[in-house]
Amino acid sequence: MKSSGLPGLSWWLCRHPATGDSMSLLLPQDHLLLTGDTVLGRGTTVVSYPDGQLGAYLESLDRIQALAANGEVTSIAPGHGPTVPDAAGTVEFYLHHRRERLDQVRAALAGEADGTLTRRPGEDKTDFVMRLIYSDVPLKVWPAARLSVMAQLDYLTAQGND
Repeated sequence: MKSSGLPGLSWWLCRHPATGDSMSLLLPQDHLLLTGDTVLGRGTTVVSYPDGQLGAYLESLDRIQALAANGEVTSIAPGHGPTVPDAAGTVEFYLHHRRERLDQVRAALAGEADGTLTRRPGEDKTDFVMRLIYSDVPLKVWPAARLSVMAQLDYLTAQGND
């Protein structure tokens, strides 16, 4: 985190490489974090493979959670959507959502490995996982969801959980 100060203004710059090249700007006097694409005002951020790295994104959320836990950040001004008045609750929701999705991906892969779930002819691993865990998501967002699944698979492979 880099800091600087101008007369009447104090700020901290936090780099978040997880969603490409995103940064957050902390305005400590307002307990406000400007998050760019890291946390949004509605919905959740798509970590788009290959530019976005899920491990780095989770680390960014952990850093923001720590800032919220110690009271340095109480609200978030995202790059998209309305201001988020409950920084701690929103970041916890994001982390829970990511853990839940990763658990769903693990379950799909485990089901394939033990033979209880099978791929359709011509279906690659990404499409197989998408069909199982994004069936409740509108088709118009599947291209973005596919990039997210690719990031999740990459993360699990890097963690040795593929």
